[in-house]
Amino acid sequence: MVRTTEYYIPLRESLDVESERAKIKADLAYYKGFLESVMKKLDNASFVRNAPAAVIELERKKKTDTESKIKSLKETLKGLSGSK
Repeated sequence: MVRTTEYYIPLRESLDVESERAKIKADLAYYKGFLESVMKKLDNASFVRNAPAAVIELERKKKTDTESKIKSLKETLKGLSGSK
């Protein structure tokens, strides 16, 4: 994924599907944990009240970007599930 454009390269013949699934699942776990930490900040009224606006905006961007990445990884994983 480059910015908001996704590019696909068909590699099904040379792709180790199980290895790729494991990698994607590990990435998903990482991004879900990262999103959880961002959400803790944004859900903390004290943080939101005291942090500079630029910091709050950065955290909101992190949230949006991470949600997008999680969605993309889930779609990729779903696509790999059908390629047995």
